Amino acid sequence: MNTYVVTKETEYYSNEPIKKVLYAGVNREVAFSKINDTSGNRLVLDVWFDGIKIKSFIRIRNDEWQVGFDKLANTKKEIEDYSTKLKEAQSFLEMLERAEQV
Repeated sequence: MNTYVVTKETEYYSNEPIKKVLYAGVNREVAFSKINDTSGNRLVLDVWFDGIKIKSFIRIRNDEWQVGFDKLANTKKEIEDYSTKLKEAQSFLEMLERAEQV
């Protein structure tokens, strides 16, 4: 089950954001209604699944929403990186094994 957390951040003179949680719960419609009724310097919508933040969307000064974090995309990239390293290590191992046969 997904959990939605909507946070409003406002910067003041000290440049330190003041964060206010507008909604935290499992009802997607309520989360989006909190977003639609709110303006501010920065709104953040975090989506959690089983205690893991899976996506984060950011809207600054009523501009378009942007993806700030995507766990799925990050995980796929990480797997690609590990796969590349594994292939390189396997090639190196095969070369060393051929060298041992000399």
